[in-house]
Amino acid sequence: MNNILLFLLVAAVVGTVWYYNLSNRHKAIVKTELLHAFRIIDSDWEISRREDILKLESPDLLVDNIYQSMDGPQAILNLNVNPDVSNIKWITGFKAEVFKEGTTTHNNDFLCHTNIDFFDPIHYKNLNMPRRINRQYPRLGTLSNGINELKFPEGFGFPAAQDEKFIVASRTLNHNIEDAFFKVKHHIEFSMEEGTKPLKPLVPKALVLLQDYDRDDPYDPDHSKDPNLCTPIDLKNHSFTSKDGVKLAAHWVLPEGQHQYEFEVTYQLNLKEDTRIHAMAAHLHPHAQSFSIFDMTTNELVYTFNCENYDEKIGLKHVPSYSSTEGLPLMADHRYKLILVTNNPSDGFRDMMAVLFVYVYDREMDEHLQKNNMIGMKN
Repeated sequence: MNNILLFLLVAAVVGTVWYYNLSNRHKAIVKTELLHAFRIIDSDWEISRREDILKLESPDLLVDNIYQSMDGPQAILNLNVNPDVSNIKWITGFKAEVFKEGTTTHNNDFLCHTNIDFFDPIHYKNLNMPRRINRQYPRLGTLSNGINELKFPEGFGFPAAQDEKFIVASRTLNHNIEDAFFKVKHHIEFSMEEGTKPLKPLVPKALVLLQDYDRDDPYDPDHSKDPNLCTPIDLKNHSFTSKDGVKLAAHWVLPEGQHQYEFEVTYQLNLKEDTRIHAMAAHLHPHAQSFSIFDMTTNELVYTFNCENYDEKIGLKHVPSYSSTEGLPLMADHRYKLILVTNNPSDGFRDMMAVLFVYVYDREMDEHLQKNNMIGMKN
């Protein structure tokens, strides 16, 4: 008995030391896992379906600390978006709201992000387009602080294949409340239309603004080598390759003052033919001022998102989205870059990510669905 008690005591001490040496983000992961595993707080997703809408309610997430972007507790769901195995469905928009316990109004302060990913092999296999598998990162979109809804224009949608599998990951944020101790829930909605409607298919492309860093000492860069080197955050999860195959940072420490970042994304667009953008949504962090896509060939702006930050606290108050039936042209033989302007008024820790989701008309998919009688017909 004494040996058992000694073992439990040692395990408790080791576990406590291990936990308190974790980063804030990993503490949130461990804490949330334990709270849900022992059902101390609600640990279940609630799912409700109608023909025109799919609603999700997340488990409880405990906000008990300052949580910077990417640090807070999150809930993840493997979701069958279209259990109807006889027809596709169209996703025509999606929304994410966060409700503090005891309230009925979305609180933007607590929305870090809701990532919506589809299983690329299932999506293209069930749409009978296997050669598209693993050609691009399979993210339908991200909603985040300042932008909690995106609607595709009338007549357009994303085709959800039969038995389509998604991963929904929703994370909580808290930049401002130091003595926080309350629960929140994330409510996520997909607007849906029956596959018998002949909508025009959109394909999402995630354009990521990347930054170079010091290869010898990434987290303490020598700016005498290059003053533009960033201080990256979590290279394991937030780095991507350049067109030359070099790893670059997608999440970095934001310096004080005003800065402008530029990065060419022609290779990320990977256009095979001319097309048009019909919707856009920007994933940004606080202190982003504007975010643009720029045509380097014509030396003209394609579109700019002007962001609104809160004056009295940290947070993005509003990040506009874009949705248009007419759309904006993208040329396959043009070069494009992203331009981000930031203004960080503080010398305290601030971070930045900048991803532009563009939704372009997918002519090949449109012709494929019509040729194979996958839309416009009742079963």
